[in-house]
Amino acid sequence: MAIRGLREPGTNNRPPDVMPARKRNPKIARFLSWVVFSALVRSLLGQEARSRQTLAELTFTTPAYQKEALRLIIEEANGAASQLNLVETLPIMQSNLVEVYITSPRIAHGMKALGNITTTNYSYGVTMGNKLSFITKHFDDVMYRDFDQLRQQYLWPMSRMDTNAAYSLATQWLAAAQMDVKALNRDCHFVVRAYTPEGKNGEHFVPLYWVVWGKGGETIAQVELLEPTKSLRDISVYDSKYILRKPLEITNVDFLLSQTNAPAMSHVPAKQ
Repeated sequence: MAIRGLREPGTNNRPPDVMPARKRNPKIARFLSWVVFSALVRSLLGQEARSRQTLAELTFTTPAYQKEALRLIIEEANGAASQLNLVETLPIMQSNLVEVYITSPRIAHGMKALGNITTTNYSYGVTMGNKLSFITKHFDDVMYRDFDQLRQQYLWPMSRMDTNAAYSLATQWLAAAQMDVKALNRDCHFVVRAYTPEGKNGEHFVPLYWVVWGKGGETIAQVELLEPTKSLRDISVYDSKYILRKPLEITNVDFLLSQTNAPAMSHVPAKQ
């Protein structure tokens, strides 16, 4: 089973013609990139990783720690799925998961990123300030997703585009997920984009919308939605100060790490 570690939600979630230009946030760059991983090692240790022992210390974890971290993430995902009325099998249990990533304690402490889980319907990531920061619809094909199907089903004339409706849905979902909509609108500019498969000058669009808040050349928050079915496909907030949810906290880390002398892998089996 493939395990996808911490990742930046939304980067591959759009067809090319609606990809906004923005500066990549280094905190949520792809975790499995060796270059980024090396930079993380330097930032946490203040020096190059010069030995296997150093790397082992950085990635050390235990089954007891993973179990508690996973419990907290599942609990938070259940709360959010209920608040957003997601099409999800509730309660989410470990047996429902198809992908799991639990960050090792030392890296989690530095990144404030506990990990992420994925069901057959959605991914839930605790990646900003130890808070639930993204909820993204799960697709087996993360690159092409269902764009062809949507083009066939919803190729509408431009006159039917309703960015106000998209914005209204996006802000309702952000508020329901306990994101600070008032602060986002105060501090950021926002833009609403729709999927235009014929290009900017085309005569048709697909009512798949992205509502994006940004400042200083960076995306701060985004919502992806399919307006006709009022389906939420992505909420991602890249700055924890705009997330009103409580951070997840493991209060007995030292005890959990003392439960075994054998290091565990950061990849937790999703199914028993």
